[in-house]
Amino acid sequence: MSTGAPDILLIDDSPTTADLFKYALKVNKSQVTIQAVYDGQAALDMLLGNGQPSSIGLPQLILLDMHLPRLDGLEVLTQLRAAERTMQVPVLIYSGSDADEAKAEAMQHGANGYVCKPAGFKETCVMIRQIEEQWLMRAD
Repeated sequence: MSTGAPDILLIDDSPTTADLFKYALKVNKSQVTIQAVYDGQAALDMLLGNGQPSSIGLPQLILLDMHLPRLDGLEVLTQLRAAERTMQVPVLIYSGSDADEAKAEAMQHGANGYVCKPAGFKETCVMIRQIEEQWLMRAD
């Protein structure tokens, strides 16, 4: 990971979700850092530099909501996979749908995995811990 980059970049239009994840990390006593971007186009601009070379470091993992305003999650994923800079960054699609069709579509667009939005806070803590254990390289 590059200097100054978060471990997880959350791309989700809900500030409440970002706050919930941050609190879950705190409750889990995790050292993982998370940064939220609330719009797919804003995330692409940040990661890809909007036509200019981007100096921001890349996260270890992108957690991407399937349904976003302006530019949906699958379009964001397609653009991330098409760009040399971000094509290798793991992306987990984060969605309220548990439908096999949604999962298959996400994988066809290049997602590395698919997680369903948890029903409550306890489940969110478990999900965050699993993501950390499965997707983030830890030095501890």
